[in-house]
Amino acid sequence: MNLQLLPLDAAQTKDVYDRWMTKDFPPEELKPYDGMARMMAKGWYEPLVLLDGTTGALAAYAFQTVMPGCRCALLDYFAVLPDRRGHGTGTAALKALADHYAGQRDALIIECEHPAEAPDPAAARRRIGFYLRAGARVTAMESRLFGVRYLVLALPCGGPVTDEQVNADLRRIYKLTVPEPYYRGNVIFYGG
Repeated sequence: MNLQLLPLDAAQTKDVYDRWMTKDFPPEELKPYDGMARMMAKGWYEPLVLLDGTTGALAAYAFQTVMPGCRCALLDYFAVLPDRRGHGTGTAALKALADHYAGQRDALIIECEHPAEAPDPAAARRRIGFYLRAGARVTAMESRLFGVRYLVLALPCGGPVTDEQVNADLRRIYKLTVPEPYYRGNVIFYGG
């Protein structure tokens, strides 16, 4: 599958946010757009779209946190448009993202809701299975963010990545992006 990956400016990001993200993600999981815009202005956030290489139509989008000093990026939001799901677009999009970051980052960090505590354990297992089939691996690290338990996965971007690097980078990302007093007690890491 041929996908073209393009970065978004602030206006395009707002359009994807309003048009798609508000439908694809529950309100409690969606950061306010203003926070994303502030991170973009600092160079810490990279929203991308993946277009069908044949038609030019939007197929998927991925928003990453990319912090200076980190060898890994955090896949903050990832979605395939509804009419493209189940046709290999998601796997192709993840491969395109890994290729995009090759040479810049060692891995994409992916947080997946832990099936043991997810409201829909079967959906959580399917989501994890999807990422594993796409080449990600489960790390020794877990997190609990604002009361939600996550498994932490790493999708390599061309080079080897250790659990220690994933752990250090994920901790740095949250320390820099979640201000006190919200960080303390709401951002907890285990293992790694």
